[in-house]
Parts: sequence; C-alpha cells; structure tokens
Amino acid sequence: MQPPAAMLLRAVSTLQRGADGTVVACDGDGGAVACELVPGFADALRLARAGEPARVIATRAGAPPRALAVIAVPDRDDLALGIDEAALERVLAGTVENLVNQIAHDVRNHAFTIGLQSEMGARRSTAAPEVRSHFEAVLRQVDALKHYLEQLLLFGRPAVIRVAAVDPVAMAREQVQRHLFGRDASLPPATIRVEADGAVPQARWDAERLGLALQALIDNAVRSATPPPPVVVTIRATPEAAVIEVRDSGPGIPPDVLARLSVPMSVRRAGGAGLGLAIARKMAEAHRGRLELESCAGGTAARLIVPWEAASG
Repeated sequence: MQPPAAMLLRAVSTLQRGADGTVVACDGDGGAVACELVPGFADALRLARAGEPARVIATRAGAPPRALAVIAVPDRDDLALGIDEAALERVLAGTVENLVNQIAHDVRNHAFTIGLQSEMGARRSTAAPEVRSHFEAVLRQVDALKHYLEQLLLFGRPAVIRVAAVDPVAMAREQVQRHLFGRDASLPPATIRVEADGAVPQARWDAERLGLALQALIDNAVRSATPPPPVVVTIRATPEAAVIEVRDSGPGIPPDVLARLSVPMSVRRAGGAGLGLAIARKMAEAHRGRLELESCAGGTAARLIVPWEAASG
C-alpha cells in the first residue's frame, strides 16, 4: 500500500482550460487527458472563489465519472486544482471510521439509557393513556436511532470475518426473505427474485458479514423507485469468483449522483445514514472482493464480486 502522502498527491489533479474552452486534467503521474466538467470550468471557478471548494463531475473518455472538489488558483482564470473525493476518502478512511465508531459507541450508551427509562415510564403510566403515548413515541424514536447507530458501527468498526462453507444461492435467498419479512407492512409490497446463472459451487465466506453487504444492496434496489420496482438477485460463477448482482428496474442513477456514491454519507435518503454502499464495499473488500455499480435509464446493477475463498482475520 502506498504511503498516505503519496495517495493524497495522486488524488490531486491540475485542471487547465485551453483557449478553445476544452479542459485538460493533469494527474500527479504526469498524464494529461481532456475531460468534461459539470458544471463547467467557469462556473466551478466562480463558486470556488466564493469561499469553499466547488463540486463538479469530471468525465474522461472511457472512464466512469468522478466527483471532484475544485479549488481556485490565485490570479489564474485558466487553472484550478481538482481533488478526487473518492480518492481523498480512501486516504482518510481509517481516521474517519475510527471517529464514527467512537461517536456511535458513546451515543449508543445514551440511547440505551433513554430507552430503558422510557420503557419504565410507559409501564408505570398504564392508568394515564395520554402520558403513555408520549413514552411510546420516544421508544419509537429510540428504535430508529438504534438502527442508525448500527449502521454507523458497521461502517466504523474493523470488518473481522470468520469463514465457513457457504451456499451462495441459499445465502441470497435467506437475505431476500429477511428483507421481505422485516419490511414495514404499511409500505407497498416488494417483488424480489433470486436466480442462479448456471451451477454455483460452495464458497468459504463469512455469511453474516457478506449477508450485510447483500442486504444493503437489496434495500437500495427496493428503494430506487416508488412503488418498489421488480428486483432480481442473480448469482453466477467465474473461475476466480462468485458474482452476486442485484439489479432493479428503477429510473437509474444520474451520473452526477453515481460519481458521489463512493463517498460515504454524500448521498442520503430521508431517514437513512447514507452508508449502505460503504458497508457493502467494506464487507466485500474484507473478503478480498469488490463492489461494482452500473446504472442507466433502465435501472441499476450493483455487483459483489467475491473470491471463492476468503481469509479469516
């Protein structure tokens, strides 16, 4: 692994606008390539000079879009610095995760005390329904807070895995059933299908940890539209790895949003922590695998690509 300083330097590129308006990005390794910025260079420069880095989506030929923070260069209208947000997040990941873990752990202790006192208050107020309803409202909020804290702790704690024999198709079906059984009955029903693309052998994974990754992807797919679009979970085998794909038929993810999804908490739904994909990626990488995203107007596919055998640790 590269030293943090070297990784940080690689996250920074120079953006230079030519006389014809084209923008060239020069990376730390000396490479230079034309790229398109949204918003454009002039707008990004104006926003950056207002006091804070401007966020743009940079697209290069043959490469996925990237979210950049643009910093103005004094006295230059043709030059700016671009910081790759995803690369910067990787540099700071350990520090951020530790901070999130410490905060979530401390808050969870307070949440436990609040919940315990509210339960006692609810039991003692049975003769006063108007008082009991207030305690019950507090308990509902505490339950929501506990779920939020669980997400933070999954993101902040090291992903230590314990491997055992796992049937990938059975694991996928179990996670689908968990999602359907745990779904709020007041929400529109969800349709999720599991398919095996050919024969799928057993793997040696941590089914609980990888199940958390799959659960996050299923949840995202179901929430991609209202009412929930049909979702298909497909498992196929390659010689090196299993590919577990969760595909929805929703409206797709706009390129500017897709570019920001690699940064934890940068894209959040109402009531969510914005950590589902970060948790899925963390669990996949703990298995020496990876997470891939692909989206278009016809829907989004999230793929967990996981070697057949993960190392415990």
